[in-house]
Parts: sequence; C-alpha cells; structure tokens
Amino acid sequence: MPTLDMKGPYRLTAEAIDRAITAIQAGTFAIGYVKENGAFVIRYVGRSGTDVRRAIKEQQADPTSWFKWSPAVSDKAAFDKECKVYHDFGEDAVLENESHPEPPRKSNWACPVCGAHW
Repeated sequence: MPTLDMKGPYRLTAEAIDRAITAIQAGTFAIGYVKENGAFVIRYVGRSGTDVRRAIKEQQADPTSWFKWSPAVSDKAAFDKECKVYHDFGEDAVLENESHPEPPRKSNWACPVCGAHW
C-alpha cells in the first residue's frame, strides 16, 4: 500500500502553513481532506525546489482543505518524490493533477518511476 511519508495533516491556512514550515526550503506537498475516521485523502500533489511554504500558500483552499508536506534536500529530490506520489496515488485518477509532474526547464531529469523525459 502506498504511503505519503509526509508531515501533517494541517489545515490549509496561512497561519497553519507558517507554523508547520518555519524555514525556506525545497519540498513536496499533498493537498486533500481528512475523513471522519482521521484518514487523509490526497487530491493534489505538488513541489517547490526553493520554497515549499510559498508553493502551498498558492494553492486554492476551501474550508475542508488540509495539507501534508515533506522537506527535500534539493529540487531534484522534491521532483523525484512528487513523481513517486503522483504514480502511487494518481494512476487510478484519484488526483486532480492534470498531467504528470514536469522537471524544471533546462534540466534533463527523467521521472524515476516511469522514465518519462520532457
């Protein structure tokens, strides 16, 4: 069974984001909701190679939105984890992501799961 291996969940509010992420750093995040039994249901996966806190704050929130996140040591590490989560949870059309995560421009990174190149 796939796992997110992320911190949280936290409410998707500016205040909660600032409390959960106190440094400017690369990272991966998941947006979703929490079921009555406490289970986190992922709807979207994303990343930032420089400032995951800012990237999460840019997400559209509704009163039921929550997030999880994990720090990354580099932009490449954030991309690799985003791809893994996308494949673990998006293969069954559960995610709202419109397409496979893409690496930064001018990089030659391939997806570590399916090998896709751009």
